[in-house]
Amino acid sequence: MAIGNFRGTRPIFLPERFFVGRIEGWAVVESLVGGLLNRATIAAHGEFESDTQIVLFTETYTFDDGHSDTLHWTIRKGDQGRYTGLENRLEGDAIGGQAGCAFHWKYTRDTPQIGGKSFKLNFDDWFYAIDDRACIVRGSAGRAGIPFATAHVTYRKL
Repeated sequence: MAIGNFRGTRPIFLPERFFVGRIEGWAVVESLVGGLLNRATIAAHGEFESDTQIVLFTETYTFDDGHSDTLHWTIRKGDQGRYTGLENRLEGDAIGGQAGCAFHWKYTRDTPQIGGKSFKLNFDDWFYAIDDRACIVRGSAGRAGIPFATAHVTYRKL
C-alpha cells in the first residue's frame, strides 16, 4: 500500500497536530501465526516547538506482563508530507509519510522486553485518523525484514 493512495481522504492526520497534548491509548500485540502475545495501556504527551518546527512526543507502554517501555520521540516535518524521527533507541532515523487520513512510519529500534532483555526490531506502522481526537494504528514488528507480530493500537486525545 502506498501513502499516496490516501490523498483526499478526511479527516487529515498530521503528526504535528495529533501528537500535541495528552493522549491515552491501548494496544494488543498478536503473533502472525495466531494468538495474543500481550496487551498494553499507553500514556503519552507531546509538545510542538514552533521555533524549531518539531514535535517532542513521549509515550509509555505498560504491558500486561509487567514491563514498560518509554519512547522519547523528536519528530520533524519535511517537504511534501515527509517526516523524520529520532528516538534514543533507534538505529538511524524513523522515516514517515503523510497523506489525507493516513501516516506511515518505519524504523528499527532496540526494544526492551520482560526480564531486562531487548531485541532490535523493524517496525512498520500505519496510523489512520478516525476523527480529530482518535486514531487507530496497525503496526508490524519483525527481525531481518521478516514480520512476526502485528500490533493494533488505539490513541485518544484527552
